Amino acid sequence: MMTTVLTSIVTAFGTAIVTTLASFILQERRIKFEFAQMRTEFMAEQVARQLLEHEKWQRRSFKAIKYRLGGFDDDELRKILVRAGAIRFEDRNTKEEFWGLIHRNRDALNS
Repeated sequence: MMTTVLTSIVTAFGTAIVTTLASFILQERRIKFEFAQMRTEFMAEQVARQLLEHEKWQRRSFKAIKYRLGGFDDDELRKILVRAGAIRFEDRNTKEEFWGLIHRNRDALNS
């Protein structure tokens, strides 16, 4: 009887240790993966902001930005641009999409 109880305790303890270790390893991998994604998006925001702060252009076409910031789908790139402080404009004739920083395009917001 005593050996059965002892076996049950050792088995439960062993299972708890294995479960805890597995959970820890999975959480660590998930956190590293999420950190890498956040870092990539943060760097993309910085690049987007620098592109839009270039003194030569007040606005950049979405096509040009996408070319420079490859690896993101269209909606993901638009979210990055918004986080970088950009707003979207559309050419009325060609329907082409342009993006510019809000502080550099305040005068165009009323039109």
